[in-house]
Amino acid sequence: MTQRPEPYSAAVMAILAVAFCAWALLTLPLQGAMILVVASVLGWSGWMAFSYVRPVKSRKVIAVYLCAVGFQLIHMAEEYTGGFPHEIVQLFDSPRDWPEREFLLVFVFGFGSLYFFAGAGALYRIRVANFFLWWYALGAGLLNGVAHFVFPIIKGGYFPGLYTAGGHLIMSTLLIYFLVKENRQLKAEDQAPQPLAVR
Repeated sequence: MTQRPEPYSAAVMAILAVAFCAWALLTLPLQGAMILVVASVLGWSGWMAFSYVRPVKSRKVIAVYLCAVGFQLIHMAEEYTGGFPHEIVQLFDSPRDWPEREFLLVFVFGFGSLYFFAGAGALYRIRVANFFLWWYALGAGLLNGVAHFVFPIIKGGYFPGLYTAGGHLIMSTLLIYFLVKENRQLKAEDQAPQPLAVR
């Protein structure tokens, strides 16, 4: 059954996404910040197109998402041990520094917590929680995975995150497939004729 549409969740997440993008553009190296901006736009767009009106219902989709988030932590462990914040600053000769402490607090611990809270919220079909499923699928997974194959080409050698980037592409592709399939199933259920009530 379709949940009753309401504009508030979309507006709140749009405002939060814009605020996050503004923070990223003002504080992080611009190349890294631009990936986060594109990820925010893609995540919000995917959420609105597929899971806003019909939040995810299948536990299979949520299980794939949680496995993807677990893999994200493995990927970020590779980034951290390889000095990703320092390396991206050097790669693009950015005038802005990216302290490792900020990288850990915001992107590992902060977003890591949000991802798991969103998984719990998705179990109860909380609309806002579904935003983070799409944020991972299209942003932290797909876009990030592609970027990690581009960085070594620019550098001409290994770049932190390369070894686990393929896993990102696999997990995000699976998640996108299941999210779109789930939307189609829920839409078909909504459009199916309802049986007449027996008096």
